Amino acid sequence: MSDSIRRAELLAAEAIGDVIEHWGFRKALGRVWTVLYLDTEPLPAAEICERLSMSSGAVSTTLAELQRWGVARRVWKPGERREFFEAETDFWKMISKVISERERFLAESVRGRLEQAAQFADEAERSPRRGHVVERIRRLAAFAHVAESVLESFIRSQRADFQKFGNLLSIARGRASVAAGGKGS
Repeated sequence: MSDSIRRAELLAAEAIGDVIEHWGFRKALGRVWTVLYLDTEPLPAAEICERLSMSSGAVSTTLAELQRWGVARRVWKPGERREFFEAETDFWKMISKVISERERFLAESVRGRLEQAAQFADEAERSPRRGHVVERIRRLAAFAHVAESVLESFIRSQRADFQKFGNLLSIARGRASVAAGGKGS
């Protein structure tokens, strides 16, 4: 592998690691997934350790977690005793899995607690503040219910409607193709 490709791979792995860490996951998950995603062939764990300067234990733990999230999978190669791994490449499949398992739980929890808070406030002695608090908590609970419904709809359909955002996806694709064309892919 050329030095420029290796630097590009490491920079991309760090960038995706930062995004993944921002979302509350371990940075190593993004780094390992990126190395798998960028390669043309499934990789053994030892190769991942070498490329990212990570310990075998850290890579093993990270690969197990990536498999649990459905963003990497073990691949069998005929004639090989080692295990090989490859990245999931369907971004929507990955995002919907995370939303299904993580954000759905949060939305349900928030809505349930807000409904309980509204009930507590409703049981309080009547006062001007009580009415205000009950009304505001019910508005929050209604918003949480809408958010939960949107998540459920997204999970069921595995589609997102970006019409309200204009043509952002085509703009992003245009930038990517200009960047690729500008340097000669």
